[in-house]
Formats: sequence, C-alpha cells, structure tokens
Amino acid sequence: MGANTWGDRVALRFRDDARGVSAIEFALILPVMLALLFGVTEFGRAIDHYRRVTLLARAVADLTSQGDGQTTMAAAAMTDILASAKLVLTPYPSSGAAIVITALGVTADGDGQTPRVCSSYATGNGTARAVGTATGLKVPEGFQLAGMRYVLAEVTVPYPAMFGSNLMRFVGGANNQLTFKASVPWPMRGGQTYKSTYSEVVLPNGKACT
Repeated sequence: MGANTWGDRVALRFRDDARGVSAIEFALILPVMLALLFGVTEFGRAIDHYRRVTLLARAVADLTSQGDGQTTMAAAAMTDILASAKLVLTPYPSSGAAIVITALGVTADGDGQTPRVCSSYATGNGTARAVGTATGLKVPEGFQLAGMRYVLAEVTVPYPAMFGSNLMRFVGGANNQLTFKASVPWPMRGGQTYKSTYSEVVLPNGKACT
C-alpha cells in the first residue's frame, strides 16, 4: 500500500511539474523569435541602405549639374565628384556602386517624349549610355519643355546582408543578392548654352546636344 502511495505521489508530481513542458515550448519558440529579431534588424538596415543609395544619386546629379566652368567637363573633375559622392553610402561599402550620369536634351515639348542622350559618363563597373535617342527613358514631368537640358543619375548598388545569404535567397532570388537602384533627374545648375536657351553641362569626352 505504501509503495503504491509513493508511486502515485511521483506520478502526480511528474504530471503537475510544468518545467519540462515550458522548456520544450521555449525551444520551439526561440527560432521563431530569433528569425523575427534578425528579420526586423535586417529590414531596418536595408531601408537605411536604400535611402543612402537614393541620396547618392541625388548628390551625383546635383554636383554634376553645376559643371566645372569648362566647355567640356574634365575627367578629373568627374572622378572627384563620383569619389566624394560615394561618401554618402558610409558606413556601407561603396566599391560595388555602379554610377551612370547622363546629360539629356528635350528636342520638342510633349508628354511621353523620349529624350536624347547628349553625353554620358560611368564608373568602371557601369556602362555609359550611347549618344542618341535614349533607351527606356521618358522625359519626366517638369522637364517637358522644348530645348530643356537636364542630367540623370542612375545608381546600382548591391546590398550587403548582415545575416548571410539565406535572407537574400528568400527576398532577392536565386543569386542570393539584393540590388538597390535609384534614378534621379536633375535640372542644370551650371554649364553653357549651345543650341538651346537652356544651359547644358557636357560630360567628359562628350559633345553638346545637337
């Protein structure tokens, strides 16, 4: 009778002890909690990185639109602009940033018109636009004036994930990499007038709009 009473007590104590159950529940929930923590952290970091990519495009466009006082911008001046603008990305790496800056002209007024590439310049890992009718571009609102001249800064930057490639595989695709892009049109703030009443900046090794 005493043995049965002792056994009943042990069984009852084991049944009422929730510590083991709590440990199992915690073990199951912990990965989900960590995933949420890492995801929120990575998302916030990605938002900040994209904001800096947009600021980089704006900085490049603004600095280039002022020209350097020469008929054609010197390559050294353009190199300095791109180098200084990349500081906007700090503390993120800028070595992978591909920047293309293009001087564009509007030949006629009209909504949906395609601009003309007058001159273009790119970093070593970018490709300058070919002179002539721009591919894949439309004159943005506010620039749709006959003879208008403006610059377009296009920036492409790979996003360096903090928590490895698994998250990038989920949101970025099979190449495990997420790439941010920003395209910013900017009015001319310097340069000279050529065949238009609007001033124009001619990029290195380029020519004015015809």
